[in-house]
Amino acid sequence: LRSAQDSDSHDVDYIENIYVISDLHTDNKENLNWLRDRCSAGNNGNGKSDKSQKDQITNPTPTENDAIIVAGDISHELSVLEETLSIIVDSLSCHVFFVFGNHEAWIGGEEMDSLGIENSLEKIEMVNDVCRKLGVYTDFKLIGRCQENPAIIVPLDSWYDGSLAFENCEDLCTSFHVWPWVDFSRCNWPDERSLKKGLIDDIDGDGDGDDNDYHNMSREIISSDDDSKSRYGNMGKIPLGLAEWFAARNIKSIQKVQDIYSDYLRDAMTIEIESGDDDSGEMISPPSRIPGLITFTHFLPNQKTLPDWKEPSQDTFLRDEWLDHPGPGTAAKFAKVSGSALIDKQIRSILPPSATKNKNVEPLKHLHIFGHSHCPKDFVYKGIRYIHNPLGKPSEREINVVPGEADFQLVWSCRKMEREKFYSNDNDDDGTISYAGWDGEIPGFRIIRYWEERGGGIKVLTRKIKHKRLRRRIKMKRMLREMKKG
Repeated sequence: LRSAQDSDSHDVDYIENIYVISDLHTDNKENLNWLRDRCSAGNNGNGKSDKSQKDQITNPTPTENDAIIVAGDISHELSVLEETLSIIVDSLSCHVFFVFGNHEAWIGGEEMDSLGIENSLEKIEMVNDVCRKLGVYTDFKLIGRCQENPAIIVPLDSWYDGSLAFENCEDLCTSFHVWPWVDFSRCNWPDERSLKKGLIDDIDGDGDGDDNDYHNMSREIISSDDDSKSRYGNMGKIPLGLAEWFAARNIKSIQKVQDIYSDYLRDAMTIEIESGDDDSGEMISPPSRIPGLITFTHFLPNQKTLPDWKEPSQDTFLRDEWLDHPGPGTAAKFAKVSGSALIDKQIRSILPPSATKNKNVEPLKHLHIFGHSHCPKDFVYKGIRYIHNPLGKPSEREINVVPGEADFQLVWSCRKMEREKFYSNDNDDDGTISYAGWDGEIPGFRIIRYWEERGGGIKVLTRKIKHKRLRRRIKMKRMLREMKKG
């Protein structure tokens, strides 16, 4: 096994491709079997692949020279989590990045009770212990430095805080306080006051007393939840202060990544000055390409990434037009537990302004990977490409909310690549290509509402949901009859 201490080893400098997936939910045996079969297919038995670059899009299997991002929600059981990550690490021999989801925070049950786990913060630390044991990365990493298109992968911890709730939809959420969202019964968090006090103690007791930026940023975040109830309303059982607590814990990693970009940009600026003194008039190329940025969380970063936000360029939620499916109440309630606006604020703080203003530096690519909603997304909003590629649950694949052919998605190649090797008939203006950029980033087809665009539309969805509910009732009746016979 590759230990977590090997995370600085030189092999990450040669990573070639980056794949993404989320919401594996391998508590479900069908999903676990899918993963086991998928990881054993597509390579020659030793983690290597002979596929061409184009084949890696149509049949995407990570190999020993690749990395895969798993954006949370593998399992609430530590044993299943370890088994799942071991399948990926052992079968594919690739580098794995992971961030916890809400399911990983669940406590209770025979396994966790036997381990003496009493709260969700303790559980998350044990999840990270499993990752360290297997050599799975839970912190940022600069990868592909010896390749043409390096990237920095940045996992960020997060939770939801009600800030992504739909406006003018509170009538759909009147029962939110009794909504059977499993997190409300399976998660156990310190109260808001304890969270804030513990974080302030950590800040004040930090050994690096000269880091004023860290202290100021931390205090700004933990004070931002003071008026959360008045801002968002009807918070139900959402733990106040938790999203801010996790955001503050991300600050040190974010600062380190900011420093890396500052160093790259300073070198590029130096070259630009030297180029201006060169009488030949030739541009002096930077010593290496500035890395792309790939951030990822489990939870949603803004309202545009919500399942029912149909047009990212629209700033107002069009309730009558967009809640046009059989579950508007569930959609409105889910928005409250979907994510946090703090996530978007943090990921947009990483790249310095000079990253887009330096004429000697090509515009830097920023991808954000997320999970949680089980509704695929792939679109660009204000310079960031947002991607959600869930496996989801078998029942969701059955009704085409999630693709039946769900798979790993290749989003970045560190190698030198030719655009025409992938698409012979690209048209970035027709709305089908998610992002027109290249230089490491792999274009994808724009996805806003998969079930509507490719799953057959509202009529097909309604019919499949109706049939699903009918089968469930029939199954329940059969079980009741068998119980009576017994």
